Amino acid sequence: MLLFRRLPVLRDLLREGDYRRSFYAVWGKDNAVMYAPETDAEYHPFEQRLSIKACWGGEERYFIDGRTLTVDDDNYLIFNDRRTYGSSLRSARPVRSFSVFFRPGFAEEVLGGMLTPEDRILERGSQSENRAVEFGEHLRPHDKIVSPVLRYIAFHVDQGVDAAAWYEEQLSFLLERMLSSHRSTNKAVQSLSAIRPGKRRELYRRLNWGRDFIHSNYRQQITIDDMANAACLSKYHFIRLFHTLQGETPYRYLQQKRVAAAQRLLSTTNLTHVEIAEQVGFDHRSTMFRHMRRLTGRSGRQWRGQSLARTRV
Repeated sequence: MLLFRRLPVLRDLLREGDYRRSFYAVWGKDNAVMYAPETDAEYHPFEQRLSIKACWGGEERYFIDGRTLTVDDDNYLIFNDRRTYGSSLRSARPVRSFSVFFRPGFAEEVLGGMLTPEDRILERGSQSENRAVEFGEHLRPHDKIVSPVLRYIAFHVDQGVDAAAWYEEQLSFLLERMLSSHRSTNKAVQSLSAIRPGKRRELYRRLNWGRDFIHSNYRQQITIDDMANAACLSKYHFIRLFHTLQGETPYRYLQQKRVAAAQRLLSTTNLTHVEIAEQVGFDHRSTMFRHMRRLTGRSGRQWRGQSLARTRV
C-alpha cells in the first residue's frame, strides 16, 4: 500500500536517479492513495491503473482522448485500467488533490466477491469469481454512494492514519460503492429511446461528453451548439436526450453549475460580486443574482452574509 501526502514532482520522475527507480519499482503494482494540497502540478500522459479522482477547493484538469475533463468540488472521475492520460493543476490557492489507484486485479476480485452467491462461498473457499470491470469515463456528480467514502478516506489521510490494512479495507468498500453506482447507470441508459442496447450505451456516452463539456467550460461563454458539438449530436437531439437523461435542459444545467461555483466563491473568498460573476461565466452580476435567486431562493448578498456570520461564530 502506497500513501502520498505530497504529489510526486514531475521533474524527479523524468530524471534518471534513485528516486525515479524506486518509484517505478512499486508504482502500478499495489494500491496507492494520494491526498495533498497543491498549487502547481503537471503530469505528462502516462498509462495508469484503474483510478478515481476528486479534488476540493479548486480544479484539476485531466486530458484523455483529445478531451479535457475538469474535476472540482461538484464531481469525481474514474479512469479504467491501462488508460493513458495527463493532468494539470494551477491555482493561486492550495487545491486538495485526491486520487486512488487500484492494484491490478483488485477490482475484479471485489466484483467477483459481490457476485458470488452466499451458498457458494464455502465451496469456493478463498477463490472468488473474477469478472472484468469497465467503468464509464466521465465526470460524475458527487453522490450519497461513492462520495462519502472518498471524503472518509481523505479525512483519515489528513489525520495521519498510516495503517495499510485499514486502507485496504476502505478501498475494498470504495470499489463496492463504485460498482454499485455503475450498476445504477444502467437504469439511466435504459431511459434513452434508442432501440438497440448498443446504441443506447453510445448515446449515453455522448451525452456525458456534452455534460463534461459544461463542467469543464462553464466559465466561458459557451452555447448549446458548442455543447451539442462536444457530444457529437445535432442540437435538436442533444437538447431532447439531455433533458431525458438529466431531467432538465442543457441551458438550465449550465446555469446550475455556474450558480454552484458562485456560491463557493461567495462563501470562501473576498472577491467582489462582479469578479465572481466574471469568473463563473455570467455576463453581469445582475444575471448571476437572478439565476441564484431563481435556483436557490437566496440572493448573492444573502449567501455572503451567511458565510460572514459563520466566520464570526
